[in-house]
Amino acid sequence: MIRNIIFDLGNVIINYNQKQIINSFTQKEDEIKYIYDEIFHAPEWHLMDLGDMTNEEAIEVINKRNECKYEKLTKDFLHEWYKKQTINREIVEIAKKLKKNGYKLFVLSNMANLTYEYFKNNEFFSLCSGIIISAHEHIKKPDEKVYKLLLDRYHLNAEECLFIDDDPSEENYKTANKMGIKGRKIIPNQAEDVKKLLLEYEIEI
Repeated sequence: MIRNIIFDLGNVIINYNQKQIINSFTQKEDEIKYIYDEIFHAPEWHLMDLGDMTNEEAIEVINKRNECKYEKLTKDFLHEWYKKQTINREIVEIAKKLKKNGYKLFVLSNMANLTYEYFKNNEFFSLCSGIIISAHEHIKKPDEKVYKLLLDRYHLNAEECLFIDDDPSEENYKTANKMGIKGRKIIPNQAEDVKKLLLEYEIEI
């Protein structure tokens, strides 16, 4: 029987669309490619998610590596990109109903400190009985250790947990399943697919 619902944040609770975010800063092809290659898909992004590098340190390293070719863009982007995201109100409403119906809610998310600080006062987080953010723990999905941390810290039985995550690689939910946690990959930002997943486990809202 499912008693606990574990939410990812990006593309579940928080709308995270890289293309839309980048387009809010530039429409130039070279700059778009630069942001994709040298920021989103660079080692520094991973290190910020792990809490092992600050925003300012990342800006310095990225600019140095690229000989400051896009110095202002790098600064502007890393100072402001996370503010371009929005809360998925439909899924928050689902979370409210789950809470009202007696389910305990948890967060397990790969996220940098600045992003979490920006969103942490949203009403969704007040619904949660526990929150694990990768930057706080210096470990991230799909490492088994972060799932074990969640289960151990909040004294959860894996078989009583349902994990809602959109990871395109599917590694996040596969690791969860391996550890006994229920769930599957959902369609990003789709409240209807979240409802469908809940019904698959006989959870009505």
